[in-house]
Amino acid sequence: MTLDLFLSLAVFGIGIITMVLKNDLVVKLIGLGIVETAVTLSFVIVSHTGPLPPILTLPIERVDPLPQAMIITSIVVGFAVLALSLVFVVYLSSVYHTTDSRKLQKRIKRDEH
Repeated sequence: MTLDLFLSLAVFGIGIITMVLKNDLVVKLIGLGIVETAVTLSFVIVSHTGPLPPILTLPIERVDPLPQAMIITSIVVGFAVLALSLVFVVYLSSVYHTTDSRKLQKRIKRDEH
């Protein structure tokens, strides 16, 4: 395992720990963004196979453009998920006046009964 891949795994772990241990929904979304960035970083590290861009037509090893397109797509989808999640957090905080997940669960259960 290379140092780059190990560092992306460490960043992934930091994001997972943030999502699991923190109770604030905004901090959990930041952890989700960190996880998405770590996954994107690991895909970039794994997909980089050659030193030259794919435009050159010489018979030498070059970078494949398909993983690059998939990475761009994953960045856009990750941004959309984070934006939609933030909209839900803003709505929940306006209705229940808190972003703490434990308090939200108690208040939602209280409102259901």
